[in-house]
Amino acid sequence: MKQSTRKLLIAQGFNEQVVDSNKKIIALSKWTPLACAFFGAAGLALQSPGYLVVLGILTFIGAFTNRSLYDYLYKYVVSHLLNLGEMPSHGIPRRIGCGIGACMFVISGIGFYLDNLLLAYIPSLFMVTFALIAGLFNWCFVSTFYGLITGKKEECCAI
Repeated sequence: MKQSTRKLLIAQGFNEQVVDSNKKIIALSKWTPLACAFFGAAGLALQSPGYLVVLGILTFIGAFTNRSLYDYLYKYVVSHLLNLGEMPSHGIPRRIGCGIGACMFVISGIGFYLDNLLLAYIPSLFMVTFALIAGLFNWCFVSTFYGLITGKKEECCAI
């Protein structure tokens, strides 16, 4: 694993020992943001207020626990197919990201309900875009800002 990737994973709140010892950590770390992007994009495609509000409410799980909705989907639905092992627990930066994502999906659902296209599309497009970036490149904007605020700049790096 490249040192820059290692730093990005640690900045996201993954335990250093897990990052160093789990050979499948990169694939596992990509699951949550890519699943978030997929389900968010599905909500945009469906333009469904109910779907997006429920997705947002369920995404709040990750803000209050060390596992997200998407981690539970991995654990109970696809883990036996992907055979990547157990999903490592998330740290504070990913919890904050889940909270932001949850809010963005709920706001988009409300936007679709109110037939307000800006309110409907902008929050979910924001979330889907940044989730894709996190899933593809392991860079998370929340982790970067969290590192800047807490002074953990040495753990945050750009690609």
